[in-house]
Amino acid sequence: MAGRIQAFFGDDIFDAFDSVLSAPGAFGNIVVATVRQVRAIDVAAFALVVLGWFWLSIGALFLGHHNPELISLAFLPTLLWLAAGIAGGLVFEIGGLGKHVLTYWESYVLIGLFAVFGTIGLRLALNPKDRHVYRGPTAPSQP
Repeated sequence: MAGRIQAFFGDDIFDAFDSVLSAPGAFGNIVVATVRQVRAIDVAAFALVVLGWFWLSIGALFLGHHNPELISLAFLPTLLWLAAGIAGGLVFEIGGLGKHVLTYWESYVLIGLFAVFGTIGLRLALNPKDRHVYRGPTAPSQP
């Protein structure tokens, strides 16, 4: 078991630990970049997800509507949102770096992050021209 863990995280476990420690800053950058990419279709899709959660919390939990078909229908937008994100993550990872990237644990973290962003991740992975990359001001040159 220890050999499998070592093989998954790489030869130097300390490099993997450094990568984990740098994740919060990278995560913040990804969230800010993703928020800038939100379109009306993404808002509408996420509204369906929230409506499904709302129906589950009010209808199923408080009012006692336990119809299995309606509960499944309420979960459907969430499942589609996550499936779109996972598909976008796979397209982004494999299309950009090749299938060998799936041997690294960091790629699964990014695919999970794409899953959270749902349709935004899928849309950006399938249409690279839709990306509006923000470039900060350049640093003044030193004499």
